[in-house]
Amino acid sequence: MRIGVDARALSEVKTGIGYYLYTLVREIAKEDKKLEFFLFSNKEIFLDYSLPNVNVVVDKKSKFNQKGTIWFLTSANRLIKEYAIDIFWGPCNVLPFIYNKKVKKLLTIHDLVFLKFPQTMEKRNYYINKVLIPFSIKSADKIVTISKSTENDLKALFKHACNKVSVIYNPVNIEDIGAKEEEEYFLNKDFARKGYILYVGTIEPRKNIKILLDISEDIYIRTGLKVVLAGKMGWESEAVKQRVRDLSEKGFVKYLSYVNEKEKAILMRNCFVFVFPSFYEGFGLPVVEALKYGAVVLVSDASSLRELIDHQDLRFNPESSEQLKNKILQLFNEKNIYDFYRRMCNNMAEKFDNKKIIKQYLKLFYEMLGK
Repeated sequence: MRIGVDARALSEVKTGIGYYLYTLVREIAKEDKKLEFFLFSNKEIFLDYSLPNVNVVVDKKSKFNQKGTIWFLTSANRLIKEYAIDIFWGPCNVLPFIYNKKVKKLLTIHDLVFLKFPQTMEKRNYYINKVLIPFSIKSADKIVTISKSTENDLKALFKHACNKVSVIYNPVNIEDIGAKEEEEYFLNKDFARKGYILYVGTIEPRKNIKILLDISEDIYIRTGLKVVLAGKMGWESEAVKQRVRDLSEKGFVKYLSYVNEKEKAILMRNCFVFVFPSFYEGFGLPVVEALKYGAVVLVSDASSLRELIDHQDLRFNPESSEQLKNKILQLFNEKNIYDFYRRMCNNMAEKFDNKKIIKQYLKLFYEMLGK
């Protein structure tokens, strides 16, 4: 079985979809050698694994190589024909128009931000999504949503898609980190183990970083905990950048920019608490990563995050900085409460099983070809 994949998300600096695809392709290809993946992109693909049934195809034939969406729409059919693809997989919310009716089409829908929270999107991406996502949902043979929350949104907004949707959670890549690596990491840092509140993810309006900045000074004065932000700056981040600089100069905030997988693992394993304050998420991969690394996790009481963190006391109103601050202060001041929620978070991590996820994808691929 030959599976063509829109692999543009596998860039050097990966965000959520990039990590999703990176882990899935590796684990599925290792599990079933009869599946052959062809990763299509207009730019260099960055993988740190090499498998005989994973083929990287960086397309140099198109005159639209610098324009990702146009390249994708104009080159997909040529690549499908050239590599005799049986299933084309769009893991980034969109599919191209595929002429060959024998080719099955699989679509992953991560979220419906363009309909639920359009004001939190860059206009260019909003218009691309507005055109391409409804078309892709209609043309797909099968659709994967990465949470029940996204499935509910999809079925409510696109009723014709109801009979072709499967919910499969995101797989999680966990790094093996040694004690020496952790010690060396913190040697020259201006924040100590268990001495910081951590956020990992892109910094853009939907992620609601403002709430962490709002509480950073008071939290630091009362606890000594610094807010550490790890992630690249997204769109409309100029005001946030300036505020981060100002709070950093005062010692309340530390901005680390993009961190690699090992750095992320160390940060999550050693934070006092991991906070994810997003207004809307299709899944929330950093939340599950933090759970897997043993962190105490607080999330906003919104969308799929309620599904990931199913205890109300570990959720907060994303509009209430006071509520978030009080939850952090309680964890800091009451060790028995902190230890109780750590055990609870460890238990929550167990429901995100990569082996189960891979089996669900394998079943889906074979069903699509009637095997």
